[in-house]
Amino acid sequence: MNWEDIRNAVATVAPALGTALGGPAGTAVGSLLASALGVEATPEAVQAAIQKDPAAALKLRQVEADLERARMEATTERQRLVNETMRAELAQEGWFKSGWRPALGWVFAVSLGSLAGVMAYTVALNPTVVSDPDFTGMLVWLFVTMGAALGINVRERSKDKAARLGFSPGSLLDRIKVR
Repeated sequence: MNWEDIRNAVATVAPALGTALGGPAGTAVGSLLASALGVEATPEAVQAAIQKDPAAALKLRQVEADLERARMEATTERQRLVNETMRAELAQEGWFKSGWRPALGWVFAVSLGSLAGVMAYTVALNPTVVSDPDFTGMLVWLFVTMGAALGINVRERSKDKAARLGFSPGSLLDRIKVR
């Protein structure tokens, strides 16, 4: 007999433990169950204890609850450490951490501005170029891109300012749901 042979009997009382008995940690889980039941760490002894001891079901449920509590505590501790790390990173000052977005924004703005300048110069030299579908497509792309970048920047700056003042700005859909 092996641990997988008694997994169904255990699963009727403690489903997570029964499932674990059938997996790679089956021997370790079986030893844990045997310890909780006060029997030898063999599948036969655990199965006999489950069949004979009316309190065995409660003991197995308690083991399962203790393992779940330990898992939740480990998850909470891991999240606490992640949050602590994030707070430490936010507390750091420096160009590399906070300056890359503005730098990228300026590079983007200069690039679009240069493209707009080149296009304006091209139109000044040859006004008929505006009738070219490829040129018009680039012109539309330029204005849509600049407008989108500006819109995103205005929205995010507004959210940042509201957050600094203690407000939590919602979206249009949030406002509609309230009404």
